[in-house]
Amino acid sequence: MIRTVLVLAAGFALAAASAAAGGESRPNKESAVKIAAGPSSMNAFEPRSITLAGSGVTVNEPLVRLGDVFAGADAKTAANAVAYAPQPGKRLVLDAQWLTRTARRHNLVWQPAGPNEHVVVQRQSFVVGREDVEGRVRALLAERMPGTDLAVELFNANFRLHAAGDANDTFALEDLSFDAVTRRFEAIVAAPAGSTMAYRARVSGRVHKMFAVPVPKRPISKGEILRADDIEAVRLKMDQVPADIAVERDALVGKAAVRGLRAGHPVFARDGERPVLVPKDSLVTLVLQATHMRLTVRGKALDQGSQGDVVRIVNEQSKQVVEGTVVAAGQVAVKPFGALAEDRAATN
Repeated sequence: MIRTVLVLAAGFALAAASAAAGGESRPNKESAVKIAAGPSSMNAFEPRSITLAGSGVTVNEPLVRLGDVFAGADAKTAANAVAYAPQPGKRLVLDAQWLTRTARRHNLVWQPAGPNEHVVVQRQSFVVGREDVEGRVRALLAERMPGTDLAVELFNANFRLHAAGDANDTFALEDLSFDAVTRRFEAIVAAPAGSTMAYRARVSGRVHKMFAVPVPKRPISKGEILRADDIEAVRLKMDQVPADIAVERDALVGKAAVRGLRAGHPVFARDGERPVLVPKDSLVTLVLQATHMRLTVRGKALDQGSQGDVVRIVNEQSKQVVEGTVVAAGQVAVKPFGALAEDRAATN
């Protein structure tokens, strides 16, 4: 017991002497190396400062990865999936709260500029519209019915199919069926074409046979004569073409409108007539064309006439009634006396 007390007293004495001499505890060489390496090792675990990749991003796969949303993360961290991508044509809004939680979960330093900061994610996609489908159906049916002018009408006028892919992708029509009696068709639109992950939608509609008819390009006033450059052709559904409309361009050119005609609307046969070039009781010019001479005199029309009509004219000088052919507005051609005599002899 006495020996133990003496040893402890000696130890305390040595410690007091050391303190009185101003000495301190120093780490050994191995400890010094560990401390020096400490801060450098800790830097590898410090949060990494990053920024948003943008307020709107587009992804081309079913998953949203960290690198799609944040810029500045290392490659391994950026490859982490953080959300499911929206369906083609839809949007996914990642708000400030979600962004903050996601950054912290992956040891990234990021703070929103405000509570309304967000990122809108869209899926890379292309759209198959109504006109695309109608054109494809028309082309396929035209192969079955060559030489027939067809028009295709989808029942769903607002049809739009969003499919994952880019602008170079296309679509296919599957199981196209057509009833020639009811003129109805059905098909399945698949996009992208040939893909095992294609988006599909069923469509149906009706097929119309078309017929081209001449119509005025512009409004035509009553009495106005239709010229060739006033006429254009439009396609109408066969079952909507009235039986008594003009179907040939030549049937309208040179005709005078009986009533006002609307631009783009079919013209009935009764809406046009040959224009009157020589009104009754109007003054006209009688033209006599002989082999070596041309004579003209004034006369009064006893009949009205159009191009090519034979009318009676009173010669103002001789008061003789002669017959002539209407050749232009206010002009009537008469034959020389010898020719008239030959015509009468031939008739008799």
